[in-house]
Amino acid sequence: MSRLPEDSINNSTGLKKLSKTELEFMKFIWKHPEGISSEEIYNHFPQARGTKSTILYNISEKGYVKNVQKGRHHIYTATVSELEYEQGIVKQQLVKTFGSSSFEHLVAAFCGKKKLTERQVEKVKNLLKELEDDMED
Repeated sequence: MSRLPEDSINNSTGLKKLSKTELEFMKFIWKHPEGISSEEIYNHFPQARGTKSTILYNISEKGYVKNVQKGRHHIYTATVSELEYEQGIVKQQLVKTFGSSSFEHLVAAFCGKKKLTERQVEKVKNLLKELEDDMED
């Protein structure tokens, strides 16, 4: 059974969970996939300039954005998509709650079981495949 560190959202990337304020900043940055200047970010949020600078530094240190200096400002570009972050959070919560992030364990827990039989696992996989195929059409 794989366990993620309490503040890590993804075992393979080692990304740490964002604080509420960091997440607000990231949501704003995600709205600008081409990148956004520090000036625009500073103008958007009400915190003191030093606080905003610290938040951006922390987000950068956690690996969610890259920043490139352009003149007097930095351009921040997300390195992790919002979907990737959300998936990591869900996976972390599943591991925390069920001890595993596998879909089979989730379905078993939903049905009040500890484990699915091989036949049940096969049915779940077939259903997922069918749903996936329907989404492609």
